[in-house]
Amino acid sequence: MKYLAIIVLAVAAAFAQQPVAQLPQKFVDTSWVQPTGTVRAAHTSLDLKQALSMAVLGDVIVLDAGATYVGNFQLYPKTQSPANPQQWIYIVSSALAMMPAGVRVSPADAPMMPKIVTQNVAADFQVNGGANHYRLAGLELTTNSQYIPNLTKWPGQGYMYFLVGSQSHPVPLPDSIIIDRCYIHGTPTQDVVTAVQATASNYALIDSYISEIHAPGQDSQAFGSYDSPGPFLVRNNYLEAAGENLMFGGAGGNNNRGVPSDITATGNYLFKPLRWAVVGKGGTIPPGNQWVEKNAFELKSAQRVLFDSNVIENVWAAGQVGYAIPLTVRSGQSGDFAVVNDVTISNNLLKNVTSFVNTLAADDTCHNGNSYPQCGNAGSQDRWNIASNVIESWFDPKLLGGARNNQLSVNGGYDHVNGHVGALRDVVFQGNVAPGGCWFSVFFSGNNLKPPFTNLTSNLWFIGNTLCSQPSGDWGYTGTTGLQQYMGQLAPLNPRFTGNTMHANGGKTYTWPPNNVVVP
Repeated sequence: MKYLAIIVLAVAAAFAQQPVAQLPQKFVDTSWVQPTGTVRAAHTSLDLKQALSMAVLGDVIVLDAGATYVGNFQLYPKTQSPANPQQWIYIVSSALAMMPAGVRVSPADAPMMPKIVTQNVAADFQVNGGANHYRLAGLELTTNSQYIPNLTKWPGQGYMYFLVGSQSHPVPLPDSIIIDRCYIHGTPTQDVVTAVQATASNYALIDSYISEIHAPGQDSQAFGSYDSPGPFLVRNNYLEAAGENLMFGGAGGNNNRGVPSDITATGNYLFKPLRWAVVGKGGTIPPGNQWVEKNAFELKSAQRVLFDSNVIENVWAAGQVGYAIPLTVRSGQSGDFAVVNDVTISNNLLKNVTSFVNTLAADDTCHNGNSYPQCGNAGSQDRWNIASNVIESWFDPKLLGGARNNQLSVNGGYDHVNGHVGALRDVVFQGNVAPGGCWFSVFFSGNNLKPPFTNLTSNLWFIGNTLCSQPSGDWGYTGTTGLQQYMGQLAPLNPRFTGNTMHANGGKTYTWPPNNVVVP
């Protein structure tokens, strides 16, 4: 019997294996390789249109710093030379040398940039099907759209779709697009739905500044992609948008060409101006809000993601309850193949946010009544590493736009296709720090189930965190007894909840597994 007990313990311990999220496996090379072909000077809008039509891979199109180019410009497919493969077309400012590589630009650099301006709903740069190997460097992209979507509610408010991007589902899929040191923006009276619609493989946005991205009655993004398998690089940018500053998935459905994959986002500043946290014109707070405000970084379909060393500032409750980072698979919107797998969220600093991470294991809108009836798979999530993130300050819940502060919300969702509750699984939450005084540090949703719970979560790990309160969830369980209800699978529990410091916030102190501490 002694040997049998040892075997049983060994098997139980083997079940509780700490999951390891895969990092991106493909990367976008943004090395500057000066083209050696024809240098085409474009001094006027007509010059630019002709240069884009005539250019071959290996050419450089030079635009005049300070000049304005009005119109909608096309990026066409180009053929690589077998004798000299992997050539690019560079479209650059004549003053690019005054904007050093590796340094993020700002509006102060605008005098050194040529300005591209659309006057309608079409893009500054339309990325056509098959367009390939274009690098935009040192350009200002903006809009003076004359289109007004609603004369009654938004008089005088210009509107357009995207500043760089493609019409829906371009064929063939564009490839190899780099946006480098560009200033891309709307204005307080010029709405832009998406600044950069990244429908292309091998896409990079680096050292750029995107601002004043907002739209009436719909989500808006500084950078977004749903119809591309990747890879993506988003590095050292200022990203300002009302809806989602940075987003993958969420549209296209089964027409999409795979799951956005191999995403590296590092060194970015995701910001929402507090002047948007008001009711009415130019604001995001209902009732009467003009712009939809939601999240900072959102994944609805993505895999092998690294979101590291970024700053998120100002997220409040408006269009949603105000999570800075939702990791919520949405196969109804993104296609039956949608997953949110192998995600690493690490070393990020968050300031003035209502809540940190919201989760979802199964898409509860998939095949749910009239919601996405075509959806045949509720998606999945696996292997997340949420580590070493610091919440510096909470958005005051008493202010306009305030809500319950929460460090991590654990939600399984419901799989309507197969008729069962989802279970969040294979998540490591380690070394994260938040100030006390929140509503809950970790809140476990019961998904309308009644205790005792048997399949609420699977293989969740909480190691070495500073938690803003003691964890709890539906039905009010807390302490070791609560964890056994909410995260009892897989056994054993102790190594999966250890080394944490929890704020009691002046309330009752509960008993927790060994090696955890509660402070007043």
